[in-house]
Amino acid sequence: FRNEIEHGMSNGKHVVVAGCVPQGAPKADYLRGMSVIGVQQIDRVVEVVEETLKGHSVRLLQNKKEDGRRVAGAKLSLPKVRKNPLIEIIPINTGCLNQCTYCKTKHARGDLASYPPEEIVARAKQSFGEGCCEIWLTSEDTGAYGRDIGSSLPELLWQLVEVIPENCMLRVGMTNPPYILEHLKEVSRVLQHPRVYSFLHVPVQSG
Repeated sequence: FRNEIEHGMSNGKHVVVAGCVPQGAPKADYLRGMSVIGVQQIDRVVEVVEETLKGHSVRLLQNKKEDGRRVAGAKLSLPKVRKNPLIEIIPINTGCLNQCTYCKTKHARGDLASYPPEEIVARAKQSFGEGCCEIWLTSEDTGAYGRDIGSSLPELLWQLVEVIPENCMLRVGMTNPPYILEHLKEVSRVLQHPRVYSFLHVPVQSG
């Protein structure tokens, strides 16, 4: 990460640093004087780039809140360029509920904040309408989805199953064991649906 920054600077490029690494350690020496954009400010990236090109240093790292409650981040409806035009990757929540000693994600992403199910379903419909044939759900811990908004992962999955067209598929992303175990029977039922991959990603370090 540092090598990429140094490479850009040594070639006379304007550099904007983004994502979990600067969010988790914004006072690192190698970030001093740099423009930095945090994990919840991606919708302001154009503004940050424009200011950086003018020679200004901009730092946007604060968490977003609505009605005093932390929200997941940028709107799901933001336009995106897909690496694979057939696959839409949808974040369903950000942050987590744990404090694992080996993990810096908590420092960068903070506490759990889930996107409302209606926003996720709307994004899925839009993606299928744009020609995608697979939806991949992602987050730091998909199993914890909805605990902060009175919902759950199985509730979301059943809503998504209803809008998956014929010959299209849904895949559930990374989950830590503690919260997915609460919904294991219901999630296993969803994973047996013909339009859902029988796939569960459990990280080895949580075992």
